[in-house]
Amino acid sequence: MKFILIVLDGAGDLGRQTPLSLAKKPNIDSLAKEGKCGLLDIGYGKTVNSDFGYLNILGCYSKEGYPGRGYLEALGIGLKPGPGDICIRGNFATLASNGNLLDRRAGRDETGLEYFCEALDGMEIDGVRFTVRKSAGHRVVIVLGGKKLSDKIIPNDPLKIGAPLQQVGAKESQAKFTASVLNKFSSRAHKILSKEPDNKKRRLPANIILIRNIGRKKDVEGFQERFKLKGCCVAGIPIARGVARFLGMDVIEVEGANGMPDTNLDGKFEAVKNALKKYDFVFLHINGADILSHDAKPLEKKNFIEKVDRGVGKLKDSKDTIFIITCDHRTASDPKFKKYRHTPDPVPILISGNGIKPNRVERFDENSCRYGLKLEKNELVPYVIRATGN
Repeated sequence: MKFILIVLDGAGDLGRQTPLSLAKKPNIDSLAKEGKCGLLDIGYGKTVNSDFGYLNILGCYSKEGYPGRGYLEALGIGLKPGPGDICIRGNFATLASNGNLLDRRAGRDETGLEYFCEALDGMEIDGVRFTVRKSAGHRVVIVLGGKKLSDKIIPNDPLKIGAPLQQVGAKESQAKFTASVLNKFSSRAHKILSKEPDNKKRRLPANIILIRNIGRKKDVEGFQERFKLKGCCVAGIPIARGVARFLGMDVIEVEGANGMPDTNLDGKFEAVKNALKKYDFVFLHINGADILSHDAKPLEKKNFIEKVDRGVGKLKDSKDTIFIITCDHRTASDPKFKKYRHTPDPVPILISGNGIKPNRVERFDENSCRYGLKLEKNELVPYVIRATGN
């Protein structure tokens, strides 16, 4: 038996007529009719973070074993931090001359960011060496290597524009050294970035780094050890690849897979088809719907979901294969909801294939799935494995 898990990042939405419900998706809805649908409550609290979502969907989240998003993002871009290293996921941002944040994402413009990372990489402060690498979009990964480092620090991101940049703080006395080093790094980075010629080519300069998500290496039981299935991941964004590597899954690179609406969908689905020859479980992550939600483009989101459906059609003839389709969270795309942010609402799930008995739900969308199966965090993959007798 083979398994394909398709995570449509942010495809779930709010309202009665959502992009998912309006999309013409004959292949996905055919799987829905033949299989079992419902809702998955991933268990988000006040914050909705995709890494938490992926780990729960894969049935592998534990509070004690969670390494923090900074570490997962570092794995996702190919770094291999050691147990004493501190990993940070940050943003390139724009700081006004009065010390207030003008834009937390520097206009989402990637111009010059690779070079900016090179300019900061290798910096040493008080015996701590900084590795700086560009991640997806405006994001940056920073790895601190040295002695007596702590992950018990408070980020400097004020989480809103027009507010002054904060100092990195310490949650406990042992973290004061790490906080001090990070504040010195932030100050030096601002001076260096402010003088970079490439910043003059940008509408908004990327002249500061926001310290956001912290993490450090932890060892956990891998996906294969837990479920006796050899797994791999096909994804365009670092955090999905990082979660897969954290769980011991292989990551299959696809040219043009960039996590954006123009990602190489054909290449990703072809990679999944080929991976089924070698792997028992393929985790396919697709991010375009989430981007279009944040950009408040519900029609384009609907059209993107229809493109995904055509890709699913290319996999439907896979023999002895169980399809699992879901979202890691919902993202509101309609401007009437004002905030185009992730929401903690339960997400639709679809399980279809050999051995799965259908229920009364015949369409894969938020409202139809309310009348089907109900699962909670960490339950999806274990449920499917039990239902198929694996």
